[in-house]
Amino acid sequence: MKKADIIVIGGGIMGASAALGIIREGAGTVVMFDEQLPTQRLSRGNFGLTWFMCKGANNPVYARWSRMATTMWPEFAAKLKEESGYDVELEWNGGALHAIGNEQFQAYAESVDNLKKVCSDDGLDYPARMVDREEFASMIPDMQLGDEVTGAMYSPEQGHVNPLTLLAALRGAFQNKGGTYFGGLSVSAIEPNGDGTVTVKTAKGNYQCNKLVVAAGHGSSRLLRNLGSKLNIYPQRGQLIVTERVKRVLRFPILAVRQTMDGTFMIGLSTEDTAHDTQVTIEAMKSQASNAIKLFPELAKINWVRAWGAIRVMTPDGGPIYDRLSEHENIYVIAGHSAVTLAPVITKQIASWILEKEEASQISHFSNGRFNV
Repeated sequence: MKKADIIVIGGGIMGASAALGIIREGAGTVVMFDEQLPTQRLSRGNFGLTWFMCKGANNPVYARWSRMATTMWPEFAAKLKEESGYDVELEWNGGALHAIGNEQFQAYAESVDNLKKVCSDDGLDYPARMVDREEFASMIPDMQLGDEVTGAMYSPEQGHVNPLTLLAALRGAFQNKGGTYFGGLSVSAIEPNGDGTVTVKTAKGNYQCNKLVVAAGHGSSRLLRNLGSKLNIYPQRGQLIVTERVKRVLRFPILAVRQTMDGTFMIGLSTEDTAHDTQVTIEAMKSQASNAIKLFPELAKINWVRAWGAIRVMTPDGGPIYDRLSEHENIYVIAGHSAVTLAPVITKQIASWILEKEEASQISHFSNGRFNV
Protein backbone atom coordinates (compact mmCIF):
# COMPACT_ATOMS: atom_id res chain seq x y z
CA MET A 1 0.00 0.00 0.00
CA LYS A 2 1.49 3.33 -1.11
CA LYS A 3 0.91 6.26 1.22
CA ALA A 4 0.51 10.03 0.92
CA ASP A 5 -0.51 12.83 3.23
CA ILE A 6 -3.03 14.24 0.74
CA ILE A 7 -4.39 12.88 -2.54
CA VAL A 8 -6.19 15.01 -5.12
CA ILE A 9 -8.36 13.11 -7.61
CA GLY A 10 -8.66 15.24 -10.75
CA GLY A 11 -5.87 16.89 -12.69
CA GLY A 12 -7.81 19.55 -14.55
CA ILE A 13 -7.50 23.25 -13.79
CA MET A 14 -9.60 23.00 -10.62
CA GLY A 15 -7.85 19.94 -9.20
CA ALA A 16 -4.39 21.14 -10.22
CA SER A 17 -5.04 24.57 -8.64
CA ALA A 18 -6.01 22.92 -5.36
CA ALA A 19 -3.04 20.54 -5.46
CA LEU A 20 -0.61 23.40 -6.13
CA GLY A 21 -2.06 25.47 -3.29
CA ILE A 22 -1.83 22.55 -0.90
CA ILE A 23 1.80 21.83 -1.68
CA ARG A 24 2.69 25.51 -1.51
CA GLU A 25 1.57 25.34 2.12
CA GLY A 26 4.07 22.57 2.85
CA ALA A 27 1.44 19.88 3.36
CA GLY A 28 3.82 16.94 3.05
CA THR A 29 3.45 14.22 0.43
CA VAL A 30 0.83 15.27 -2.11
CA VAL A 31 -0.29 13.08 -5.02
CA MET A 32 -2.55 14.08 -7.93
CA PHE A 33 -4.39 11.57 -10.14
CA ASP A 34 -5.75 12.52 -13.56
CA GLU A 35 -7.88 10.01 -15.45
CA GLN A 36 -7.83 12.05 -18.70
CA LEU A 37 -11.06 10.69 -20.14
CA PRO A 38 -11.96 12.06 -23.62
CA THR A 39 -15.34 13.27 -22.28
CA GLN A 40 -13.65 15.11 -19.39
CA ARG A 41 -11.55 17.48 -21.51
CA LEU A 42 -13.11 20.69 -20.18
CA SER A 43 -9.78 22.17 -19.05
CA ARG A 44 -8.50 21.80 -22.60
CA GLY A 45 -11.67 23.01 -24.28
CA ASN A 46 -12.62 26.24 -22.55
CA PHE A 47 -12.52 29.88 -23.61
CA GLY A 48 -9.81 31.02 -21.19
CA LEU A 49 -11.45 34.15 -19.74
CA THR A 50 -10.42 35.66 -16.39
CA TRP A 51 -13.80 37.25 -15.88
CA PHE A 52 -16.10 38.59 -13.21
CA MET A 53 -18.74 40.52 -15.18
CA CYS A 54 -22.22 38.97 -15.15
CA LYS A 55 -21.25 36.26 -12.66
CA GLY A 56 -23.54 36.01 -9.68
CA ALA A 57 -26.38 38.26 -10.78
CA ASN A 58 -28.69 36.10 -8.63
CA ASN A 59 -25.98 34.84 -6.27
CA PRO A 60 -24.31 37.76 -4.44
CA VAL A 61 -21.67 35.64 -2.70
CA TYR A 62 -20.59 34.16 -6.04
CA ALA A 63 -20.40 37.67 -7.51
CA ARG A 64 -18.06 38.77 -4.74
CA TRP A 65 -16.04 35.53 -4.94
CA SER A 66 -15.51 36.00 -8.69
CA ARG A 67 -14.54 39.63 -8.27
CA MET A 68 -12.01 38.74 -5.57
CA ALA A 69 -10.51 36.04 -7.80
CA THR A 70 -10.01 38.39 -10.74
CA THR A 71 -8.20 40.95 -8.59
CA MET A 72 -5.63 38.23 -7.80
CA TRP A 73 -4.94 37.20 -11.39
CA PRO A 74 -1.96 39.44 -12.36
CA GLU A 75 0.06 38.39 -9.30
CA PHE A 76 -1.10 34.79 -9.67
CA ALA A 77 0.09 34.58 -13.29
CA ALA A 78 3.47 36.09 -12.44
CA LYS A 79 4.04 33.62 -9.61
CA LEU A 80 3.02 30.69 -11.81
CA LYS A 81 5.61 31.70 -14.40
CA GLU A 82 8.27 31.90 -11.71
CA GLU A 83 7.36 28.46 -10.31
CA SER A 84 6.78 26.59 -13.57
CA GLY A 85 8.59 28.43 -16.35
CA TYR A 86 5.33 28.67 -18.31
CA ASP A 87 3.90 31.99 -19.49
CA VAL A 88 0.11 31.57 -19.33
CA GLU A 89 -0.23 34.49 -21.78
CA LEU A 90 -2.36 36.60 -19.48
CA GLU A 91 -3.55 39.74 -21.24
CA TRP A 92 -5.00 41.91 -18.52
CA ASN A 93 -6.41 44.56 -20.81
CA GLY A 94 -10.14 44.52 -20.14
CA GLY A 95 -13.15 42.76 -21.54
CA ALA A 96 -16.64 43.51 -22.80
CA LEU A 97 -20.08 42.03 -23.37
CA HIS A 98 -21.72 43.62 -26.39
CA ALA A 99 -25.39 44.53 -26.52
CA ILE A 100 -27.70 44.03 -29.48
CA GLY A 101 -30.54 46.54 -29.43
CA ASN A 102 -31.66 49.04 -26.80
CA GLU A 103 -33.56 46.55 -24.68
CA GLN A 104 -30.49 44.37 -24.12
CA PHE A 105 -28.35 47.45 -23.44
CA GLN A 106 -30.76 48.57 -20.72
CA ALA A 107 -30.87 45.10 -19.17
CA TYR A 108 -27.07 45.04 -18.95
CA ALA A 109 -27.08 48.50 -17.36
CA GLU A 110 -29.45 47.31 -14.65
CA SER A 111 -27.26 44.26 -14.04
CA VAL A 112 -24.19 46.45 -13.58
CA ASP A 113 -25.99 48.65 -11.06
CA ASN A 114 -27.13 45.60 -9.10
CA LEU A 115 -23.71 43.94 -9.02
CA LYS A 116 -21.97 47.18 -8.01
CA LYS A 117 -24.19 47.26 -4.92
CA VAL A 118 -23.63 43.55 -4.19
CA CYS A 119 -19.86 43.94 -4.21
CA SER A 120 -19.80 47.25 -2.33
CA ASP A 121 -21.66 45.55 0.54
CA ASP A 122 -18.55 43.34 0.92
CA GLY A 123 -16.05 46.18 0.55
CA LEU A 124 -15.17 45.26 -3.03
CA ASP A 125 -15.30 47.55 -6.02
CA TYR A 126 -17.04 46.48 -9.21
CA PRO A 127 -15.20 48.33 -12.00
CA ALA A 128 -17.69 47.71 -14.81
CA ARG A 129 -19.69 50.29 -16.72
CA MET A 130 -21.81 50.67 -19.82
CA VAL A 131 -20.29 52.26 -22.91
CA ASP A 132 -22.39 53.44 -25.82
CA ARG A 133 -21.80 52.40 -29.42
CA GLU A 134 -19.52 55.33 -30.19
CA GLU A 135 -17.24 54.74 -27.22
CA PHE A 136 -17.21 50.99 -27.76
CA ALA A 137 -16.15 51.52 -31.38
CA SER A 138 -13.36 53.85 -30.29
CA MET A 139 -11.96 51.13 -28.02
CA ILE A 140 -11.52 48.72 -30.94
CA PRO A 141 -10.60 51.05 -33.82
CA ASP A 142 -9.26 48.25 -36.01
CA MET A 143 -12.62 46.47 -36.18
CA GLN A 144 -16.03 47.57 -37.45
CA LEU A 145 -19.11 47.01 -35.33
CA GLY A 146 -22.24 45.47 -36.80
CA ASP A 147 -25.23 47.75 -37.35
CA GLU A 148 -27.27 46.24 -34.51
CA VAL A 149 -24.61 46.71 -31.79
CA THR A 150 -25.76 49.44 -29.41
CA GLY A 151 -22.87 49.39 -26.96
CA ALA A 152 -21.37 47.12 -24.34
CA MET A 153 -20.77 46.34 -20.70
CA TYR A 154 -17.05 46.91 -20.14
CA SER A 155 -14.41 46.49 -17.43
CA PRO A 156 -10.69 47.28 -17.67
CA GLU A 157 -9.88 44.76 -14.90
CA GLN A 158 -10.27 41.39 -16.55
CA GLY A 159 -8.77 39.56 -19.48
CA HIS A 160 -7.90 36.17 -20.90
CA VAL A 161 -5.24 33.45 -20.81
CA ASN A 162 -4.16 30.44 -22.80
CA PRO A 163 -5.97 27.62 -20.93
CA LEU A 164 -3.56 24.98 -22.26
CA THR A 165 -0.48 26.72 -20.88
CA LEU A 166 -2.37 27.49 -17.67
CA LEU A 167 -3.02 23.77 -17.16
CA ALA A 168 0.60 22.95 -17.94
CA ALA A 169 1.83 25.67 -15.57
CA LEU A 170 -0.31 24.45 -12.67
CA ARG A 171 0.80 20.86 -13.08
CA GLY A 172 4.42 21.87 -13.69
CA ALA A 173 4.59 24.12 -10.63
CA PHE A 174 3.00 21.36 -8.54
CA GLN A 175 5.64 18.86 -9.60
CA ASN A 176 8.50 21.36 -9.28
CA LYS A 177 7.49 21.83 -5.65
CA GLY A 178 7.66 18.11 -4.97
CA GLY A 179 4.17 16.92 -5.85
CA THR A 180 3.63 13.62 -7.65
CA TYR A 181 1.41 13.62 -10.74
CA PHE A 182 -0.06 10.51 -12.38
CA GLY A 183 -1.74 11.06 -15.75
CA GLY A 184 -4.03 8.55 -17.40
CA LEU A 185 -4.68 6.72 -14.16
CA SER A 186 -8.21 5.55 -13.41
CA VAL A 187 -9.58 5.67 -9.86
CA SER A 188 -12.12 2.93 -9.26
CA ALA A 189 -13.19 3.51 -5.67
CA ILE A 190 -12.76 5.49 -2.46
CA GLU A 191 -12.86 3.57 0.81
CA PRO A 192 -12.75 5.34 4.21
CA ASN A 193 -10.90 3.31 6.85
CA GLY A 194 -11.66 2.86 10.53
CA ASP A 195 -8.42 4.58 11.55
CA GLY A 196 -9.42 7.83 9.83
CA THR A 197 -7.37 7.31 6.68
CA VAL A 198 -8.80 6.87 3.20
CA THR A 199 -7.88 4.23 0.63
CA VAL A 200 -7.98 5.23 -3.03
CA LYS A 201 -8.15 2.28 -5.40
CA THR A 202 -6.54 2.83 -8.80
CA ALA A 203 -5.76 0.82 -11.91
CA LYS A 204 -2.15 0.58 -10.74
CA GLY A 205 -2.58 -0.25 -7.07
CA ASN A 206 -4.02 1.24 -3.91
CA TYR A 207 -2.99 4.42 -2.10
CA GLN A 208 -3.71 5.51 1.46
CA CYS A 209 -3.97 9.14 2.57
CA ASN A 210 -4.94 11.27 5.54
CA LYS A 211 -6.95 13.76 3.48
CA LEU A 212 -8.63 13.31 0.12
CA VAL A 213 -9.76 16.00 -2.32
CA VAL A 214 -12.22 14.92 -5.02
CA ALA A 215 -12.04 17.34 -7.96
CA ALA A 216 -12.71 15.03 -10.90
CA GLY A 217 -15.47 16.99 -12.61
CA HIS A 218 -18.33 14.73 -13.66
CA GLY A 219 -16.22 11.77 -12.59
CA SER A 220 -16.68 12.90 -9.00
CA SER A 221 -20.34 11.86 -9.03
CA ARG A 222 -19.48 8.20 -9.55
CA LEU A 223 -16.85 8.18 -6.83
CA LEU A 224 -19.02 9.96 -4.25
CA ARG A 225 -22.15 7.96 -5.01
CA ASN A 226 -20.56 4.89 -3.47
CA LEU A 227 -20.12 6.89 -0.26
CA GLY A 228 -23.81 7.78 -0.17
CA SER A 229 -23.28 11.35 -1.35
CA LYS A 230 -25.09 12.94 -4.31
CA LEU A 231 -23.12 15.72 -5.98
CA ASN A 232 -25.46 18.41 -7.30
CA ILE A 233 -23.93 18.99 -10.71
CA TYR A 234 -25.14 18.47 -14.27
CA PRO A 235 -23.48 18.44 -17.71
CA GLN A 236 -23.82 21.29 -20.20
CA ARG A 237 -22.13 21.23 -23.58
CA GLY A 238 -20.35 24.25 -25.00
CA GLN A 239 -18.89 24.42 -28.50
CA LEU A 240 -16.04 26.57 -29.81
CA ILE A 241 -14.84 27.42 -33.28
CA VAL A 242 -11.39 28.73 -34.21
CA THR A 243 -10.25 30.66 -37.26
CA GLU A 244 -7.08 30.79 -39.26
CA ARG A 245 -4.33 33.12 -38.04
CA VAL A 246 -4.72 36.74 -39.08
CA LYS A 247 -3.29 40.10 -38.01
CA ARG A 248 -4.22 40.96 -34.44
CA VAL A 249 -6.94 43.60 -34.42
CA LEU A 250 -9.10 42.85 -31.36
CA ARG A 251 -7.53 44.58 -28.37
CA PHE A 252 -9.47 42.81 -25.63
CA PRO A 253 -11.86 39.85 -25.42
CA ILE A 254 -15.60 40.05 -25.89
CA LEU A 255 -17.54 37.40 -23.97
CA ALA A 256 -18.24 35.38 -27.15
CA VAL A 257 -15.28 36.44 -29.32
CA ARG A 258 -11.60 36.75 -28.48
CA GLN A 259 -8.39 36.89 -30.48
CA THR A 260 -5.41 34.96 -29.15
CA MET A 261 -1.78 36.01 -29.17
CA ASP A 262 -1.13 33.93 -32.30
CA GLY A 263 -3.88 35.75 -34.21
CA THR A 264 -6.65 33.15 -34.24
CA PHE A 265 -10.18 34.17 -33.34
CA MET A 266 -12.08 31.96 -30.89
CA ILE A 267 -15.86 32.10 -31.02
CA GLY A 268 -18.18 30.36 -28.61
CA LEU A 269 -21.09 30.92 -26.27
CA SER A 270 -23.32 27.88 -26.72
CA THR A 271 -25.16 26.16 -23.88
CA GLU A 272 -26.71 22.78 -24.69
CA ASP A 273 -28.35 20.02 -22.69
CA THR A 274 -26.77 16.97 -24.34
CA ALA A 275 -25.62 14.88 -21.35
CA HIS A 276 -21.97 13.92 -21.97
CA ASP A 277 -22.01 14.13 -25.76
CA THR A 278 -19.06 16.29 -26.90
CA GLN A 279 -19.95 16.09 -30.58
CA VAL A 280 -19.71 19.27 -32.66
CA THR A 281 -22.93 20.21 -34.46
CA ILE A 282 -23.53 22.20 -37.63
CA GLU A 283 -26.44 24.01 -35.99
CA ALA A 284 -24.30 25.38 -33.15
CA MET A 285 -21.51 26.34 -35.53
CA LYS A 286 -23.92 28.27 -37.74
CA SER A 287 -25.51 30.02 -34.79
CA GLN A 288 -22.21 31.07 -33.22
CA ALA A 289 -20.73 32.19 -36.53
CA SER A 290 -23.86 34.23 -37.27
CA ASN A 291 -23.75 35.93 -33.87
CA ALA A 292 -20.03 36.68 -34.23
CA ILE A 293 -20.56 38.20 -37.67
CA LYS A 294 -23.43 40.27 -36.29
CA LEU A 295 -20.91 41.74 -33.85
CA PHE A 296 -17.97 42.01 -36.28
CA PRO A 297 -19.08 41.67 -39.95
CA GLU A 298 -15.49 41.29 -41.20
CA LEU A 299 -15.27 37.87 -39.51
CA ALA A 300 -17.34 36.54 -42.43
CA LYS A 301 -14.22 36.84 -44.60
CA ILE A 302 -12.02 34.65 -42.35
CA ASN A 303 -11.75 30.88 -42.71
CA TRP A 304 -12.86 28.68 -39.82
CA VAL A 305 -10.34 25.87 -39.37
CA ARG A 306 -11.42 23.75 -36.43
CA ALA A 307 -14.06 23.27 -33.75
CA TRP A 308 -14.67 21.23 -30.63
CA GLY A 309 -17.15 20.60 -27.87
CA ALA A 310 -16.59 20.23 -24.12
CA ILE A 311 -18.85 19.43 -21.18
CA ARG A 312 -19.16 22.08 -18.49
CA VAL A 313 -19.65 21.13 -14.85
CA MET A 314 -22.67 23.16 -13.82
CA THR A 315 -24.59 23.57 -10.56
CA PRO A 316 -28.25 24.66 -10.23
CA ASP A 317 -27.32 28.21 -9.17
CA GLY A 318 -24.14 28.56 -11.24
CA GLY A 319 -21.83 28.84 -8.23
CA PRO A 320 -19.12 26.34 -7.30
CA ILE A 321 -19.32 23.56 -4.73
CA TYR A 322 -16.77 23.40 -1.89
CA ASP A 323 -17.69 20.89 0.77
CA ARG A 324 -16.54 18.04 3.00
CA LEU A 325 -18.50 14.86 3.53
CA SER A 326 -20.45 14.95 6.79
CA GLU A 327 -19.61 11.37 7.72
CA HIS A 328 -16.05 11.50 6.40
CA GLU A 329 -14.74 14.95 7.23
CA ASN A 330 -11.30 14.30 5.76
CA ILE A 331 -12.85 13.88 2.28
CA TYR A 332 -13.32 17.19 0.46
CA VAL A 333 -15.12 17.86 -2.81
CA ILE A 334 -14.69 20.82 -5.13
CA ALA A 335 -16.66 21.16 -8.35
CA GLY A 336 -18.20 23.69 -10.71
CA HIS A 337 -17.77 25.99 -13.66
CA SER A 338 -15.29 28.90 -14.15
CA ALA A 339 -12.15 27.10 -12.99
CA VAL A 340 -9.95 29.53 -14.97
CA THR A 341 -11.40 32.64 -13.34
CA LEU A 342 -11.41 31.05 -9.88
CA ALA A 343 -7.96 29.42 -10.05
CA PRO A 344 -6.33 32.04 -7.74
CA VAL A 345 -8.87 31.58 -4.95
CA ILE A 346 -8.78 27.79 -5.29
CA THR A 347 -5.00 27.87 -4.96
CA LYS A 348 -5.07 30.18 -1.95
CA GLN A 349 -8.38 30.24 -0.06
CA ILE A 350 -9.62 26.73 -0.90
CA ALA A 351 -6.23 25.13 -0.22
CA SER A 352 -6.06 26.91 3.15
CA TRP A 353 -9.57 25.65 4.01
CA ILE A 354 -8.66 22.05 3.09
CA LEU A 355 -5.61 22.25 5.34
CA GLU A 356 -7.81 23.70 8.12
CA LYS A 357 -5.62 26.78 8.44
CA GLU A 358 -8.19 29.44 7.60
CA GLU A 359 -11.70 29.40 6.17
CA ALA A 360 -12.78 32.33 4.00
CA SER A 361 -16.25 33.53 4.94
CA GLN A 362 -17.64 32.79 1.47
CA ILE A 363 -16.83 29.06 1.50
CA SER A 364 -19.74 28.00 3.70
CA HIS A 365 -22.14 29.48 1.12
CA PHE A 366 -20.92 27.01 -1.50
CA SER A 367 -21.80 23.76 0.24
CA ASN A 368 -23.26 20.87 -1.74
CA GLY A 369 -26.12 20.77 0.77
CA ARG A 370 -27.46 24.18 -0.22
CA PHE A 371 -29.43 22.46 -2.99
CA ASN A 372 -31.02 19.87 -0.68
CA VAL A 373 -34.11 21.91 0.21
